[in-house]
Amino acid sequence: MRPLKNLTEVAVIGGGLAGLSAAHHAARLGRLVTLFETTGMYGGQIATVDHVDGLAVPGKFSGQDLAINLLEQARKLGVRIFDRSVTRIDPGARLMLIDSENEMHKPAAIIVASGATLRRLGVPGEEEFTGRGMSRCATCDGGFFRNQDVIVVGGGDAAVTEALVLAKTSRKVIMVCRSPLRAKRDYSDKIAARENVDFIWDTEVSAVLGDSSGVTGARLRNIRNGEVSEVQVPGLFPFVGSVPNTDFLPPSFLADGGYIRTGANLATTDARILAIGAVRAGYGGNIIEAMSEGLSAAESVTRMLIH
Repeated sequence: MRPLKNLTEVAVIGGGLAGLSAAHHAARLGRLVTLFETTGMYGGQIATVDHVDGLAVPGKFSGQDLAINLLEQARKLGVRIFDRSVTRIDPGARLMLIDSENEMHKPAAIIVASGATLRRLGVPGEEEFTGRGMSRCATCDGGFFRNQDVIVVGGGDAAVTEALVLAKTSRKVIMVCRSPLRAKRDYSDKIAARENVDFIWDTEVSAVLGDSSGVTGARLRNIRNGEVSEVQVPGLFPFVGSVPNTDFLPPSFLADGGYIRTGANLATTDARILAIGAVRAGYGGNIIEAMSEGLSAAESVTRMLIH
């Protein structure tokens, strides 16, 4: 029998797909696991997707369905869920983790799966109109713009998948892109086939426009010739990249851009601390990779703890 003085052998930071997979598999392998997730948005950005693709399984299901199933399975296996953030990790002789309630934890291993936060546009009107016509969740808010025109800003996977959701209900989706689409080929093919999707290339949003009723449009600037124009829409959905959630880690763990450097077995410069998913430099960005990294990290820490 193991002594129960330390209820957290493995601390998992983040409840996205990577973190949930890591917590689930570590618990299956007999570890005492605590999962920290402060936003309550289990599954991360995938929870906003109404139809998950990329998994070779039968049937259709949403990202939220997938996340809830993983969360329920983790709970059944005894994973403790803390609705708290992590404020500091001290990689001393004994690992120490401080959470937002100022409680100290001393796990034997830490799996960082804190993901990334969608990057802000940083333009006038953004703060004022967030939640008042500006959204980062098409599944949540697309219905408010049924049979109306909307703007999606960005050209990566997130922007294109959100545009595909909006194209089902909106009259027109206008994609504002600084550069050619960077999305996966199948996403790009799907969006190109939608007759109600238009593109404005080489362009960025310079201001979100609105009044007391909410968003009324966006001011655009062509990055090649500086030409300024305005588009009138009631809804704007920006997806212009992300910023890794790593402010609780020592700078020595981070690569350029603030992402976590990892080596063999997803380990950081401290073998007791692993990083997986969108917070990790070199992460590929698909569902299968997120879940497989969670499994690999769980197996790695279990081998480490056994030895």
